Amino acid sequence: INIGIIRPLLKKNDRMDFNFHPVVTEDFITDYESDVDFTIRASHWGDGNVNCCTYYGVDGSCWWSSGEGTCNEGDREWSGNGAMGFDPCTIGLLLDLNAGTLTVYKNSRRLGVMKRGLTGEYCWMVTLLTECIISVERDVPPE
Repeated sequence: INIGIIRPLLKKNDRMDFNFHPVVTEDFITDYESDVDFTIRASHWGDGNVNCCTYYGVDGSCWWSSGEGTCNEGDREWSGNGAMGFDPCTIGLLLDLNAGTLTVYKNSRRLGVMKRGLTGEYCWMVTLLTECIISVERDVPPE
């Protein structure tokens, strides 16, 4: 499972039967340009180059991409990295755009800041790699 953030994107047509995996594909803008409109880079996105960033539950690594061929440059192992494991757990993400950070929590315990340098607008995203139960909730971060 990948849980994280992605820039808001507009689809060009009604076809959404493709496999869109922006954290796995380094140049996802070229690969999906016929299906998704990537020209909407708004001025309020700032100057950050992170267009997608996820926590990979299998090993706790940070996968990120600019969508233009830049990705995972030294950020796969971050301080506090922790896998989800096999037992049910709760993963929390705190996006702080004032600080430009994405922080990860597991079972209400802060693991650490997974990514820095985030600017602008993002949406939450989940990519399932196996059968599981997901819920997305807005909450106050644990103390």
